[in-house]
Amino acid sequence: MTTFEFANEELVAEKQPLTFEKLLTRITETLVVLILLGMVVAIWGSVFTRYITNDPIAWGEQVAKYLMVWAVMLGAGLGLREGAHISIGIVVKRLPEAAQRVCSLLVYLILASFLMVGLIYGSIFAYNVREHVDPIINNMSLFYAYSAIPVGCGLMLVQLCFNFRRGKPAVSEGVSLS
Repeated sequence: MTTFEFANEELVAEKQPLTFEKLLTRITETLVVLILLGMVVAIWGSVFTRYITNDPIAWGEQVAKYLMVWAVMLGAGLGLREGAHISIGIVVKRLPEAAQRVCSLLVYLILASFLMVGLIYGSIFAYNVREHVDPIINNMSLFYAYSAIPVGCGLMLVQLCFNFRRGKPAVSEGVSLS
């Protein structure tokens, strides 16, 4: 695809109405970029204060770790939307079309079940650790760190529903390395 074709597709995409799905995707993409920038700043600040000022900040590594968990959980929803998660579809692709649809439906049901379990038990776990604090980050409640699990699972569940509604196969074609 040439740069012109890509730019032309962007212009066509801009003229389409903003749906909830597109809005959610844009917000998620923006949050992931901001979180990654926050990680870079926290790590850079930690390295700078350790090696330049010889007065290291204690919370830099912890903040970067929590931000990385949030970036991964939010990014997983985007990956699910694009079909970027690893899958082994070689066996499914050799089946008749009807059997492929059945397999796809089974994969959707298994994924939805797993994400519901993650959403429910992740919420319970985040709620249960709400009074536990991280003393390095000004006694921040661990609820904020662990709530990435139910939020990420919920976002992946929503993206899974969008994919199902669009009729996208649950097992992707895979990502080309060339």
